[in-house]
Amino acid sequence: MDDGGPRNVGAYNSGSGSITVGGSAIGSQRIYHPAEPPTRRAAAGAGRDPDGDRRADIGILTVLEAEMVAVVEVLERMRDHRSYQMFGGAQVHEASVRTDGGSLRTVAMQTLGRGPQSAAVAYRDLRGLYRPPIVLLVGVAGGIRSTLDIGDVVISEEVIYYDARRETPTGAQRRGQAHQIAPVLLRRLNEFFVRQRGIVQLDPETHFRVHRGPIGSGDAVITDADSDIRAYLERFNERTLAVETEAGGVAQAFYEEVDVDQTLRGWLTIRGISDLADRHKGHEHHDLAARHAAAVMERLLPYLWLTEAGQ
Repeated sequence: MDDGGPRNVGAYNSGSGSITVGGSAIGSQRIYHPAEPPTRRAAAGAGRDPDGDRRADIGILTVLEAEMVAVVEVLERMRDHRSYQMFGGAQVHEASVRTDGGSLRTVAMQTLGRGPQSAAVAYRDLRGLYRPPIVLLVGVAGGIRSTLDIGDVVISEEVIYYDARRETPTGAQRRGQAHQIAPVLLRRLNEFFVRQRGIVQLDPETHFRVHRGPIGSGDAVITDADSDIRAYLERFNERTLAVETEAGGVAQAFYEEVDVDQTLRGWLTIRGISDLADRHKGHEHHDLAARHAAAVMERLLPYLWLTEAGQ
């Protein structure tokens, strides 16, 4: 997500048992109460092992309403889609993805707000409830490379947090912090690009390109082609493709947890390009970019089935 305030899932229609997002109904829901936590009764009903540590294989986070709608549309086409309201109000969507290696259990939820702090909290909530070893952040971003077009999709191999800095009399001295994705996911990305060739064909008339490389992340929303942040990111890594405002929080949360939980495998960011991070930045292409990011997620998920140790 790269601009605008939080647009969260809409109201629950008690008569139809559906959630309305952006004017459309999204499945049915069940409300978890404190006496019925998802780790026990509800987990068993969702086809997970209520006594095991893993209740999902892939966790998916979104921020904007357009991003959540696009992801849910994908999950609704999958097997066993269902939706629940968690205690505290958060809505989650579950579905199963068939792969050559087996079935992947996925769960998606929306952050409460935008920015790295809200993303880090949502990551920890998702991990605490479902223990997914892989977490995906799916949404939109602003492109900062001339090779990118509106509607292209970027999969990050590295996230550069650009807001760490020291203020001096001569100006800000930025202290970038970079997080690379886990080697196991980099290898799966390699296979994805070998098979997909960096092109997604949605229909005979619609196709777009998929890129891989570093992205910049921080609290600041960039709407100036001459921004010093853009210049800094180019100096830090001239291959930086896009900017957004959540991946830095997810990457840091993963970094702080990875040595504590040995089941963790990694995180990925999938971003559709909705603008070019300049004065023309707006919401006009959010729906398009979000749908393209979700389409790439759908095609990437089967490649994220990981062989367990000893198999």
